[in-house]
Amino acid sequence: MTVVESADITNNSTTKFVVMNPHIHDQRVSIHHWQLRDLIMQPDDPQFKHELVVPVDQDVYRYNYQTHQQRYLLKGLGYHPTCMATGCGYWAAGGQRGDLTVKDLNSDYEVSITTSPNSTINNGLCFSNVNNETRLIVSNNDATIRIFSIPNLQLLQTIPFNVAVNHTSVSPDGKKMIVVGDDKKVHLFAVTPGGRYDMVATMGASKDANFSVSWTANSDKFAVASQDGSVHVWDIRHRDPLYCFNGVGNSSITKGAVRCVKFTQSRAVDLLAYTEHVSHVHIVDARSFDTQQTIRVGPAGQDTPITGLEFSQDSQKMFVGVDNAILEYDIDTPSRRRFPQGALL
Repeated sequence: MTVVESADITNNSTTKFVVMNPHIHDQRVSIHHWQLRDLIMQPDDPQFKHELVVPVDQDVYRYNYQTHQQRYLLKGLGYHPTCMATGCGYWAAGGQRGDLTVKDLNSDYEVSITTSPNSTINNGLCFSNVNNETRLIVSNNDATIRIFSIPNLQLLQTIPFNVAVNHTSVSPDGKKMIVVGDDKKVHLFAVTPGGRYDMVATMGASKDANFSVSWTANSDKFAVASQDGSVHVWDIRHRDPLYCFNGVGNSSITKGAVRCVKFTQSRAVDLLAYTEHVSHVHIVDARSFDTQQTIRVGPAGQDTPITGLEFSQDSQKMFVGVDNAILEYDIDTPSRRRFPQGALL
């Protein structure tokens, strides 16, 4: 098991959103694409209350972080997952040759297909619900997003773009969608009640490709993570970002790039976290966006690859994948609940 050191390098010593000295779990998380590093999931399902879903080579495991027990979710996918998603009672994984697998978390049902005729990489996945129908949105390297019905994976629509699409995220209220890819553009779509996707605006702020998107629980703000080492936060009512955060690592695409960004989905906690390519995790107050805690994972002076980031269902824990382990950080939820709610914009 890899020995993991963790240090708080926050300049403001009073800013402590997560408690240091994390619990260290001897659980691998395999990454098979140098830019795609969002491979720790906790399904929003009661049976997964204390479980994480992670890929290890071509297998997918359920890891119970309370009992430390590991069991298969799926054995022998036939490919190495480059991306995963959970939602609406399902789990999905995508691979480097257009591979796509969907599993019902409450039954033995599973189905696999190839999504693109040229067998290009599936970069990102997103479940959503439209008119009580579950859909899976697949972001592909062939400059498209494809929308499939669930559970039968019938192709409903293909939306073309000018560059490879890296991530798509539908807001929790199901009314808005953000699409980002291998350029600086951030595309905002409206999702109509009838299930149509209408382009509303194209924005941008970063200097390089964008790789991760996350929405707040009440769907009023979203964050976009870029390979240039920045995270920009938009309010849905504005076309320019309201906030910008940067990493502490080298701004090159191999060290300081931000690979994963996520908001907590508990409104009583209100945090935003993002990971750099190596070594650093940042936690931001998502009420005022004026304070931040930065922690270093791994030994000082050594680059430690980060494989994923996830909050627990109740937003009381934050999980960070590194090399051959998962770090479990406790969130200081009592202090968050005492913290006064910031004023609305």
